[in-house]
Amino acid sequence: MHGCVRFLLVGVVCSLFSACANLQVVPPEQRSIQKVHEINLTKNEIYDKSLEWMAQAFHDSKSVIELKDRENGKIIGKGMTSFTNVVAEIPCRFTMVLETKDGKYRTSYNNFVGMWGEYRNLPRDVEEQGYMAEITQRVTAMDDSLYSYLKGAKKNENW
Repeated sequence: MHGCVRFLLVGVVCSLFSACANLQVVPPEQRSIQKVHEINLTKNEIYDKSLEWMAQAFHDSKSVIELKDRENGKIIGKGMTSFTNVVAEIPCRFTMVLETKDGKYRTSYNNFVGMWGEYRNLPRDVEEQGYMAEITQRVTAMDDSLYSYLKGAKKNENW
């Protein structure tokens, strides 16, 4: 029985250290994600195909996209992801900015706001390291999905 108690105590201590690591505050300048991708498409092809991807990737792209500026190659949208705290999945809003040039594009993700409370109606900036790490993973997967979609753009032209 003594070994079982020690095992439980070690588990509790590890959980506390893990929780403390999650609660470390990330400086504001590190609460954004930015990626630059090189791709063999024109500025307008990247812009148009990115809008197509948004229409497919987001449930309601019309409410997601806040700015479409084809001339300057810029799209700004509001996305949604989530992260897990100890007891629940927390919805998280964010801003996505896509800027295009011939042969490359840049994506920026910032303004991460967790929706807390019983009814998920209490917005609070996400500052904690553990939550940001999980959000970064999810947003990176989404960014990879956009890149894959754009890479396949030329291949799918001739159906």
